Amino acid sequence: MRAAFIEALVAALVGVVVSTGVAGAVDSGGFPDVPPWHWASDAVTKDQRAGLVVGYPAAPAGLAQNAITQVYEGFAHAGAKGAQEWVERFTYNRPASWPVPLARSEFAQVTLSGMRVAVHDDTATAVFTAAVTTRRGRTITMPMRVELRNNGGDWQVDYAGLASRSSLFR
Repeated sequence: MRAAFIEALVAALVGVVVSTGVAGAVDSGGFPDVPPWHWASDAVTKDQRAGLVVGYPAAPAGLAQNAITQVYEGFAHAGAKGAQEWVERFTYNRPASWPVPLARSEFAQVTLSGMRVAVHDDTATAVFTAAVTTRRGRTITMPMRVELRNNGGDWQVDYAGLASRSSLFR
């Protein structure tokens, strides 16, 4: 009896959430920190579409930092389903040879540290240290400075700027 009551209560709450329009307010682009190769991606997207979960707004500097992280993670998961579209979502100014640089990515693991982001209206600059371990087991540590822009709510990294600072993106 108690389980039936809890199920009915949950169903009623979901009905209220959906009928009040909260589901319609959810960003159809998904959560920008849950890439398509993540084990929970399908469940999070399904729950979001059902209006069960809603992301919360983050500060612009946090979203810019997230975009940088997603580009590096995309390169570390270059062969995963959806990786190309994911990296494209978070970059602009890609080379004419795109997606060749992603297809030949040697990234195996990435650590970003000391990230500082300065936001100026719809642009941002980030300074950080990137440590990339390649598939061959070599770790390359490099100081990075990248430019970003706000593209309708998604912060995007200037890909040409990344490539000019590291041959790992070429």
